[in-house]
Amino acid sequence: MALTLDPEDTRGRIHDLVWSGFYPDADVEWMITDEYLDPDEITAEDRAWIKAEAERACVAKHIAERDWPAQTEYDRLDAVFVQLRGEKIIALHRAGNTLADGHDDVREQWRIAGRLASGIRGCCFYHSQDLDTAVRTGRLHLAFSGGMIPEIELREANTVVVGNRIVELLRAAGFKAQWSGDINERIEADLGQWRKRGPTA
Repeated sequence: MALTLDPEDTRGRIHDLVWSGFYPDADVEWMITDEYLDPDEITAEDRAWIKAEAERACVAKHIAERDWPAQTEYDRLDAVFVQLRGEKIIALHRAGNTLADGHDDVREQWRIAGRLASGIRGCCFYHSQDLDTAVRTGRLHLAFSGGMIPEIELREANTVVVGNRIVELLRAAGFKAQWSGDINERIEADLGQWRKRGPTA
């Protein structure tokens, strides 16, 4: 029986999940069968194909990891995020699926930290669609803001400061980073390629 799924599209999604480095190997198969596709519409042949493709992709990534440097592009990016957090800037990896989701996650972190009393002065994040793009192209778009300052002019001025600091740290980490200076536009970081070791590596 022929496959009912789109092999090229599904293979691409498997690749993105595996090579993102965020998911255990064992989770990839069900993320495709139960989340990406409709489990009520796929056939036994589809499931067998997905299982084989997921296993193949995981093996290929593990083999590639053997030749990776001790510190990958993700590790350097994470070090930038750690530095930002130390400077009272919320920095989140894979924050939701959209910009709105990411800002919701930031607000939750801000609330947990104590709101205005926390001294948090801004945020920086990328969402899962940005991650997919980074896996495929090595380019990552980062959203940011100058925090929850009520006064618009102060918030916008602080957003410029935060944006410039993020760019500065990215460049210090060896990445090419571009930002127009417009607070309504995101920062683009050229990572070269996306390499993150998976949780089972």
